[in-house]
Amino acid sequence: MTEQTGAPESGPTTPARPPTIRDVARVAGVSKSLVSLVFTGGDNVSEERRLRVLHAAAQLGYRPNLVAQSLSSGRRDIVAILVSNLHNPLFAEIVGAAKARLAEAGKRTMIVSAQVDDGAGGTVLDRDNLDVLRDLRPSGLITVGTIPEFTELAGLTAAMPTVVASAIDATADVVATVRTDDVAGLDLVVDHLVAQGVSRIAFIGGDGGTVSASRESAFRAAVERRDFGARAWVERADFTEAGARRAVERLLAADHLPEAIIAVNDLTAIGVITALEAAGIAVPSGCRVAGYDDTTLSAIPRISLTSVDPDNRRIGREAAEALLDALTPAVPGEASAAAGEVLIPPTLVVRASA
Repeated sequence: MTEQTGAPESGPTTPARPPTIRDVARVAGVSKSLVSLVFTGGDNVSEERRLRVLHAAAQLGYRPNLVAQSLSSGRRDIVAILVSNLHNPLFAEIVGAAKARLAEAGKRTMIVSAQVDDGAGGTVLDRDNLDVLRDLRPSGLITVGTIPEFTELAGLTAAMPTVVASAIDATADVVATVRTDDVAGLDLVVDHLVAQGVSRIAFIGGDGGTVSASRESAFRAAVERRDFGARAWVERADFTEAGARRAVERLLAADHLPEAIIAVNDLTAIGVITALEAAGIAVPSGCRVAGYDDTTLSAIPRISLTSVDPDNRRIGREAAEALLDALTPAVPGEASAAAGEVLIPPTLVVRASA
């Protein structure tokens, strides 16, 4: 007979069940409906019973299910922020400012990405996330950045007040678009480069969406007003670093490098700098480079990118204000007037790249 030593092995333990609203009601000595009233902001609860419920919830570690609470109560106090993609730091500044303003107004927010990788190096519209928004039925929606196939959001924009931030695309139901003034921004860059003695400028961009096309148009207008003629041109690219590198490679292969390059955004500008330095061309002595958006990347000393600052925080805050106005009309029961297009004046931040 073999003697066994040591403690017996214990089997797998069952995870503790999370506390429910019933548990809180039992510990607080109140009804389940009263607990629900406390967490949904009901007015007909005495201070003594409210504190009992909150104390019981803290004791049990109970947290209400905000989504279920919103759906069941019909309050729809959640605002959704649909972000074009999670790669561009520009959007983080806009989202942060919008979220802060909405929080001041007592609105809960959820952030959802609009795009997903397609497995081939590109992105496609994330229709699963759109389905989540349809099921959640938030009280309002802010979209941030250019979203491909924006018309597919028509079902959402028709069902809830929607504001577009840092983009141009919109459906007929959108109550406001809040974005930078591209014409003013490109004027600032071109004026700066002219003051530096630059006489040959290329714009890298124009593809990838309506914002890129708008900035191309603003560039063409800026150089036309200054009679650049053939000394200014567009080398087509999208918003990506890879697209920028290919554009620079085409310029070099054609021996058509300008004195300065204006990129459609900061990520594109970084791709331009990378391609120029890989070819042995120093920035700014061999070619000046400027971007647009003044993201946090621009201020990194190694990059030190001259860039147009769209005032992203103001864009986010103004987008939130426009949505709040739509959610709380001046005359109860009447729809608020659409704010239309709100253009935020930009500024130019000059750094070492130009």
